[in-house]
Amino acid sequence: MIIGIPREVKDYENRVALTPRSVSSLVGSGSKVLVETQAGAKSGFSDDEYSSAGATVVGSQAELYGKADLIVKVKEIQVSKSEHERIRPEHTIFGFNHFESSRELTDAAVRSRATFISFEKVVDERGQTPLLMPMSRIAGTVSGIWAGFFHNYAFKHDKSIRLKTGADQVKSKFVEGFEHIVNVSIDNELKRMLSLHDKMAVIFGGGNVGEMAARVCSALGAKVTIVEKREARRKYLQELKLPKCSVAAVADRDILRGAYVIIGSTYDKEKADRVIDEKLLKEVSEMRKKIIIDVAVDQGGNFPYINPSGEYSPSSTGTILNPAQTDYFGNIFIRVPNIPSIVPRYASTTLSAIIAEYIKDIVNNVPRPELVRAISIKGGKVLDEAIIKAHNLKQ
Repeated sequence: MIIGIPREVKDYENRVALTPRSVSSLVGSGSKVLVETQAGAKSGFSDDEYSSAGATVVGSQAELYGKADLIVKVKEIQVSKSEHERIRPEHTIFGFNHFESSRELTDAAVRSRATFISFEKVVDERGQTPLLMPMSRIAGTVSGIWAGFFHNYAFKHDKSIRLKTGADQVKSKFVEGFEHIVNVSIDNELKRMLSLHDKMAVIFGGGNVGEMAARVCSALGAKVTIVEKREARRKYLQELKLPKCSVAAVADRDILRGAYVIIGSTYDKEKADRVIDEKLLKEVSEMRKKIIIDVAVDQGGNFPYINPSGEYSPSSTGTILNPAQTDYFGNIFIRVPNIPSIVPRYASTTLSAIIAEYIKDIVNNVPRPELVRAISIKGGKVLDEAIIKAHNLKQ
């Protein structure tokens, strides 16, 4: 089985699925690895590093898909860029697939008759999601940082967002120091720059994303309320004893009205929960305009985005370069589908180390129940009930 690592073609996707270090480990265990030229460039890994690790660097996407059997990639196949046309029935695609968010993508995968194993659906014997978890921790950390960043450095001008002087330097500082920040070791200078002192932040979802967002917002001085439905998770979050942090099963309307920041991070194997509807969003925005960060946008989003013209615009997203938009109610709205790409080297290194161990078992036909359960589509058939439900499919 030949392993192929393509260059990611999704807009603003800077990660690579496998780093040279992981490639070296795979080659050392007997695997042949192909890497598309420039696949690691945006994460800071050169073609020469991959060659030195034992990989064969190929010149095009067509060549990579034509020769490889197991395609390992970060983001879902990009139908809009015809990436799906490269897929053959004998391919196995291993990556974040997020089929629930796109019927077009699901249909293309079904037509290909290839096997798709979804990173986000790999659940181990402890109920943990080892491939999704590190990216969730990054996304949660960045959302907490963005809360402080846009509170302190952004202002609305007409229907657009402008940044104050010094914003670029602050961004560079938190990107460069991210490895410390993700461990909630934020230096005093950055805390001052991103201060949320006594500002209310409401976080929907107390999983890995919500926990990290809460840790960062709390470290920046915010009053934090985490809304989490699961009793066991609420108990865990309460035991963290984060400063000025409370945990609730449902959202309090008065707290939402007074909040400066609202972060959405609820997702449980299906499409994201809609935790605030348009009517409530209008109501809570009347008292105070918010910074709303919808981390769950990959799975449909936790909040409705109504554009400045008053139209519901679910496909309108920001990017890691320009995350923020205004909405109809005057809020600063952040909906970015690949947040970890803002720190591509750290994200790639973290993800790659975990992926490599699974790849070794796939290549050697070592049975792993969590991989079998993570097969979303195979041989033209959707196997995942969540995808069937999301698109009302008939099997």
